[in-house]
Amino acid sequence: MTFYVENETDMKLPFDEEEVAIKVIEEALDYEKCPYEVEISVTLTDNAGIHELNKEHRGIDRPTDVLSFPLGIDGEYDINNDTGAQMLGDIVISIEHAIKQAELY
Repeated sequence: MTFYVENETDMKLPFDEEEVAIKVIEEALDYEKCPYEVEISVTLTDNAGIHELNKEHRGIDRPTDVLSFPLGIDGEYDINNDTGAQMLGDIVISIEHAIKQAELY
């Protein structure tokens, strides 16, 4: 499995965000019994960054917690020719929104 995790913010979290993202993704893939090599990108951003993406891609003019951009159609995914992995897509998470939700819940 290939994971890309990028933090676009200056915010420091009290844990290793790449380690946690990978663990969550691996658990989700195991739960779904995914038999394939996969490639997933996770971007951590702030409310302004996710607001811009939400407006651009969904026409919703406000920040949100998470956006996902799947690359497949009906279970068919592009293949990374270098690795043979199915490219599942991109996940964008607002750290600010996630922290607020963690405090709330």
